[in-house]
Amino acid sequence: MLFNPQVKLSLAEKLDLLPALVSVSLAAFYALLTGIWRSERQAKTLFLHFGYAIFRKVTARMSPSQIQFVSPTSDKIYNRFAKKSGRVPESVELGHGALGHWIGDRNAPNVLVWFHGGGFALPANMGYFKFYSNVVRELERSGKRVAVFSLTYTLSPQGTYPTQLRQAVECMRYIVSQPNRDPSTVFLGGDSAGGNLVSGVLSHIAHPHPQIAPLSLSGNLGGAAMIAPWTLLDTEFPDQEIYSGGDLITPSVAGPWSSAYLGKATRDYYTDLSTAPTDWFESFPVNTVLITGGGNEILLPIIQDFAAKFKEGFPSVELFIGHREGHVAPIYNLYLGDNTETEQGKKVKSWLKELLH
Repeated sequence: MLFNPQVKLSLAEKLDLLPALVSVSLAAFYALLTGIWRSERQAKTLFLHFGYAIFRKVTARMSPSQIQFVSPTSDKIYNRFAKKSGRVPESVELGHGALGHWIGDRNAPNVLVWFHGGGFALPANMGYFKFYSNVVRELERSGKRVAVFSLTYTLSPQGTYPTQLRQAVECMRYIVSQPNRDPSTVFLGGDSAGGNLVSGVLSHIAHPHPQIAPLSLSGNLGGAAMIAPWTLLDTEFPDQEIYSGGDLITPSVAGPWSSAYLGKATRDYYTDLSTAPTDWFESFPVNTVLITGGGNEILLPIIQDFAAKFKEGFPSVELFIGHREGHVAPIYNLYLGDNTETEQGKKVKSWLKELLH
């Protein structure tokens, strides 16, 4: 196991890694024993059932810092992906501690800027870069050329709000300031916490955040896609019936991840777009918005409520639900080793095909 030297753990946290590993192993064994007979509320395949169970236990049992300690950083994963793909890494320093990574031809007529998820606490895994590569390759087959620009932002608790939002805004500023880059050829995308950043960037352009330099556009962005956006940082869900057996996360992660992200800050419309009034959405500088979710994921009620409110203030919003899919299935299924195309993944690609220049 390779450890991340940039993450500092206490002696107690280091000693806890071994019992955590034992706990994860027991959860994996139990998943194998019980996974043969599955309901519609559980993963479609035994393989995913097993992988989801491991991921659930890791994220519930280990702290964000412990997971970061045993995980490669996002930029290291990108470099591994580039080497494996036979490409020269193209990374850009964006300022404020952020990095951007190109996937595909950076001179393509369209750019998809993607903010990865992981509760602001987890780095981008290899599933992200496989997903980006699949998007670039499939759209190219249909005659549409697009490059993906993936943001590596500071993870919490090393960085707290509004650090990540500022980095996401600077990422967008870099892209739209490129010579001959019309905003209509720029598309925003993000999953889970990355979907939160998509909503935050759109909010900032329309309603500048007091702590972040304003960003003006010469026209609307081509579109914004949010896979399972985490736009409500509540830590308890007393009014919702949540079944987590078919998802790869549990409600127990909400408290540690949201508190690590917020630090001493208070929640607002940039962190919790679900709480904004409908007129907040009216001036969003984007042509159309796609929101997707999995039928089995614990955030589904929040996603549905968010999409409904969004549509009240901004009519060009489409909600798509992938049958029996878990949280961020188009990416995390790839990360776990399942290359089967998801319904949400197909939808995002078909949506892009219709919109790209």
